[in-house]
Amino acid sequence: MARRLLFFIICPILDLTAARFLHNSSSILTTQRMHIKPKCHSRQYEFNGICCDFCEPGFVAKSLGCTENHKTNCIRCTEGKEYMDEYNYKTACLRCNLCDTEHGMEIEKNCTSNQNVTCRCKPDFFCNSTKPCRHCDKCDKCENGIIVEKCTQKQNTVCGNKENLQRGWIVLSAVITVIVGLILWILWYKRWKMPKNPIHGDPNHYEIKELYPDTDLSLYIADIAYEMTLNEVKMLVRKLGVHRVQIDGIDHENLHDASEQKIKLLECWYQKHGIKDAYKTLITTLRELKFHITADNIKQKIEEELSHSED
Repeated sequence: MARRLLFFIICPILDLTAARFLHNSSSILTTQRMHIKPKCHSRQYEFNGICCDFCEPGFVAKSLGCTENHKTNCIRCTEGKEYMDEYNYKTACLRCNLCDTEHGMEIEKNCTSNQNVTCRCKPDFFCNSTKPCRHCDKCDKCENGIIVEKCTQKQNTVCGNKENLQRGWIVLSAVITVIVGLILWILWYKRWKMPKNPIHGDPNHYEIKELYPDTDLSLYIADIAYEMTLNEVKMLVRKLGVHRVQIDGIDHENLHDASEQKIKLLECWYQKHGIKDAYKTLITTLRELKFHITADNIKQKIEEELSHSED
């Protein structure tokens, strides 16, 4: 009887203790779960255990929070009055700044929903504050009219003085005098010091020195004739002293062969002149007749043959 009585007293106590233990355990687990936050990426924020997307630049959150698709309810900032220039989850846009015209400023770029207004200094003003520029001053006027550096958006006018200006003019005048003197000296040197032996048909082009070794021109008569027309050969030999009668005789004997006429006329002159100074006389006479290109070609052929013979 005593055991039954003890049983009925202890059992309710045990049941109450167990119930309290289970209740406390459940509360601890629930509290632990509430403190576990999800890992959201850089353009998301956590709200009530859900990762919500930021609003794009130009928008702000109408209210915080999102649905399971992570999209925040965003609204656009008022164009020209408000802006938001970054990804965000703010609930209010930023107010556009004003460009203070009384302080020498003007609008460079208008305010948009995703960018604040950009101001700059008006013409004849320069920025007199740190970035972003918030205050412009009027550019100085140089009373003496000597401007070293003009006024810009970032820098005031730099004025000079008359003493520096005079020194600058003195230096500049000296430099100009030296340059002009150098140019005149070069022109004088070219005019009076360079040899006056024009070649290639250009009176301003001079050959410093030509060498004319005594050469047997009989070996080159055909080459010389090839470089010249019949009329040019007749002009040459007449200049070199061949008599008109001899020229007419060679012309009559070779009436229908211009090549043979040219060769015979050159041979006639060479036999009369001889080897001594014949090469020099030929080239200088061609140049006197203004046959510069012909003289160059003949001289080149003869010198090439001479160089090959020496080898």
